[in-house]
Amino acid sequence: MKKLIVSVFALALASFAQDMKENPIAAVGAAQYKSVATNIAKAIDKFPADKLGFKSVDGTMPVSEFIGHVSDANYFYCSVITGGAKRESVRKETNKEKLAAAWKISSEECTKAWAMTTDKSLGSMIKMGSREVPAAQPLMLNSAHTWEHYGNLVTLLRMNGMVPPSSEGR
Repeated sequence: MKKLIVSVFALALASFAQDMKENPIAAVGAAQYKSVATNIAKAIDKFPADKLGFKSVDGTMPVSEFIGHVSDANYFYCSVITGGAKRESVRKETNKEKLAAAWKISSEECTKAWAMTTDKSLGSMIKMGSREVPAAQPLMLNSAHTWEHYGNLVTLLRMNGMVPPSSEGR
């Protein structure tokens, strides 16, 4: 089993090194996305179901709505690249399992979008709503937006006495 794990890791590292050589911008974007997507998945796992209604202050979104909102946006931005079908919003969802599943689907869509991306394709023009934009635009907007809301989740985790995934082991 240990040899299998080492072999899979070595293969993944070799693949990433090849991607970095051929498409360094796309490879960095994909790695950054994978990092934030993993952190959000772990943050969702950390929040107890009974804390999903927690708000930092009145007038702000509860934890569940941050998760639903970032899942909706994540899928929207990445499906512009993949051609994925429109999905029903989960912004108002409060069930932890449904929110985790929605995040998983949306992050898989973004992983697919980044896998389809090359440095050259980032400059190609695509349709986003009623406008033509470079393919880099929805991916970069998504990355910034996802990191922004991971920051919100970090604050909400800390306010509830939990260590955020990106700070574990420090």
